[in-house]
Amino acid sequence: MYALCLLSFSVVVIYNFSQVDSVNTKRKAYEYLGNGDCNWTDALAFGPDSDPYGTLLAGYPASGHRVAWQQTEGITGNAVLDDFFRLDLPKIGLVKTQFPHYEGIWSYGDHLSQTILLIRNPRWAMPSYHTLLSEIGYAHTWELAYDELPNVFSMRPPVEDWVKWRDYRFDDEILLWGYHIDFYMSRGEKYWLTYDFERNGQWPFRLLNETDRPWNRDNNCIHNLDCYPKDVISYERLTDTVDGPNELSKIATVLRGAEGVSVIPEDAIDCIWHETWINTPAPNNDDRDGPAREEYTFTVPQLERMKSRLEEMKDKYSTGSWVGVSNAIALVENFENYLVEVTAELDGLYANPPPTPAPDAGYKLEIQQWYNSKGKGNRYDKAKLQSWGVWDLISGFFDEEE
Repeated sequence: MYALCLLSFSVVVIYNFSQVDSVNTKRKAYEYLGNGDCNWTDALAFGPDSDPYGTLLAGYPASGHRVAWQQTEGITGNAVLDDFFRLDLPKIGLVKTQFPHYEGIWSYGDHLSQTILLIRNPRWAMPSYHTLLSEIGYAHTWELAYDELPNVFSMRPPVEDWVKWRDYRFDDEILLWGYHIDFYMSRGEKYWLTYDFERNGQWPFRLLNETDRPWNRDNNCIHNLDCYPKDVISYERLTDTVDGPNELSKIATVLRGAEGVSVIPEDAIDCIWHETWINTPAPNNDDRDGPAREEYTFTVPQLERMKSRLEEMKDKYSTGSWVGVSNAIALVENFENYLVEVTAELDGLYANPPPTPAPDAGYKLEIQQWYNSKGKGNRYDKAKLQSWGVWDLISGFFDEEE
């Protein structure tokens, strides 16, 4: 089973370009000068023999992992590790992941103790996710993705590729965006079938729905980690010049006092937030060539479904047992902002409808064949699974004639 799980090693998350070979558990990557002043320096990894109180930064792909780890390294001086990048390093201290989305993997065992949830408007998270996929050639293994690493943050994809991926994956991805949040808020309720090793609902499997409840909890969230977030961090706020330092302060508050982790004093959070933006060596969205991000649009029905999904999430976390819960309040505040943005775009399309393409009976097959030609295409090809020694476990999901 583990061999099959390895296929989900995509490097949408391999954009941590910081070198973490040096080992020093005491060194601070910031220099606190007093009176709210600071100097920014490089972060270093926790030593392999250290045992810091560990924190997981978890989010749907392209929900601000890069910004979160940069800023977290700024306030702690410790390198944030990827869930599978640099597998020779122990996954301790600070780790970022997209798990349980199929882009992530639980590689940290029981070495971490608390969780911070990262969220972003799906209107922008989904196109950004696809851009990263395109830059690494839709790689589905760590080895293939590593070869494409120099391409990350270099080129946005052709719009026609975005349209094909969008039209093939949208219905599942907008569900997964919400399920990712639900997974952590519910302390690990699984939305996938047991033998759907990559947790993506791709045929012959499917994602669970409300009629399948009660859903089982992931054993990792029962035995290895407290999956319920200590706080919810908004990408939009963390990158904002006004709200950014306050959002970073929320991360600092979670980490402050964690054994083996030092955090810059509160009065220097504003300073380190600005210094990190200036000094961090990693590339960013502005370094990319290609179409402007505004060219990666959605259809009217897709935006309507996105709006509906946001309303579902807002209603869920503003009623019942969630009333008055701080994490739920943070989620709802962000969902309301996302709804304003999506609704405005949708109203613009209602007022100026885009041209409607002629009906194409072969389009669905065309985009399916296109997707299956990519590295992250047909994961559950029958012949492929039969060659991996797991066929007896999952053969019942396939039709006899397939």
